[in-house]
Amino acid sequence: MRRDRADTRRLWLGPLWTWVALILLFAINLGSAYVPLGDGNLAFNLFIAAVMAVILIVFLMDLRNSQVVIRVTAVAGLFWMALMFSLTFSDYLTRN
Repeated sequence: MRRDRADTRRLWLGPLWTWVALILLFAINLGSAYVPLGDGNLAFNLFIAAVMAVILIVFLMDLRNSQVVIRVTAVAGLFWMALMFSLTFSDYLTRN
């Protein structure tokens, strides 16, 4: 019985701390919207969004405990997504 309680606690602590970190980053992101940083607001908010995405990928998708093939597939997916975003934005920026 005691062992089940420890397993249940360990099962819930990881996602709980991940949720707390995401909520804190969201609060920082929301608070930064009211601070006049000029062009720095966009860069700061994009940085926070990237940190939130990394937290989701590493902890909630459990890539830190996954096999190498799954990690390589995740990196390849991120590479292709970045490529598609860059092509889309380059098309958008070159139009009149």
